[in-house]
Amino acid sequence: MATLKDIADIVGVSVSTVSRVLSNETNRSVNSETKKKIWDTAHEIGYQIKSSAAGASRTKLVGCIVSTLQNRRYHPYFSVILDGIDQELAKNGYKLAFSYTQDELIKPEVLKSALHDSKIEGIILIEGIDETINRQIRKYGCAVVGIDVPDSSIPTISYDRVHAARTAVSHLTQQGHREILFIGGTGLSGKMEREKRFRGYKQALEEAGIPYNPGRILDAEWEPDQAYRMMLSFLEEHHADLPTAVFAASDIMAMAAMRAISEKGYRIPQDFAVIGFDDNEPSRYTVPPLSTIHIPTFEIGAIAVKALLQSIRDPYPLPVNISVPFEPKFRPSSDWKVNS
Repeated sequence: MATLKDIADIVGVSVSTVSRVLSNETNRSVNSETKKKIWDTAHEIGYQIKSSAAGASRTKLVGCIVSTLQNRRYHPYFSVILDGIDQELAKNGYKLAFSYTQDELIKPEVLKSALHDSKIEGIILIEGIDETINRQIRKYGCAVVGIDVPDSSIPTISYDRVHAARTAVSHLTQQGHREILFIGGTGLSGKMEREKRFRGYKQALEEAGIPYNPGRILDAEWEPDQAYRMMLSFLEEHHADLPTAVFAASDIMAMAAMRAISEKGYRIPQDFAVIGFDDNEPSRYTVPPLSTIHIPTFEIGAIAVKALLQSIRDPYPLPVNISVPFEPKFRPSSDWKVNS
């Protein structure tokens, strides 16, 4: 069955842009050429578009707010969650009215349009939210569900990021690695110490009796371009004292680091073992295939919708916290052994 992600990949835009165009949203502009490509592609691949005229009175709406900027045409983590949200909504006679980032909602007119003009019944928050925006949402009074949101007052869907990262780094320490580079970014707090994947990295080092070295930390701000540049600089500046392994807090940063490593003439995994995080689809096709931690992103989106509809129709007496499992995917990029 054709999905929003299929259309987004073909046209070269985000899933949220496809959703807005096919929903005939008017609160944010998309140029006419892109709109035409989206509609044409939807028809060509057989995406089922419900008639807004025939179903307007019956269609129910929810909104989505993402904490992180989605300035790429396809974000390999958030886009898959949004696809899961979209498909589960469609099964239940709902559709996504909007998907905004926090930066967009800072504008009062955008926040007003999202909460009042869209006539939504609920909101899904993905990865945290600014307190000012959160207060406005609570005043609106609709059902709210969070994905990886540290708010005990609403139903949430999450996974143990600390444990997942610790599992990844422990895989490296168990093979004998003592010098492991961390590449990541900070969350809304702006403090690396509060980022869960970084905390998992430190815990794995501690469990292996490896001293923490601040000089082995690269804050790439979650951007693959920055991860690539920083890895190149690190290899040049520390060529006499290099680590033997890299743990990147996302697959896209891991892949950027792999390119830098290869360009400098080092081999993976012989010179550097590399492991990422998320198990995005492209990670299976790197050379060598990237070790990673599989996060069920599509299922997380679908579960969030189920929890939201439950909150709309028959709320639980207390907010529930649903924890989903992760799964290590150890591939050739981390198949490294210390020479005896």
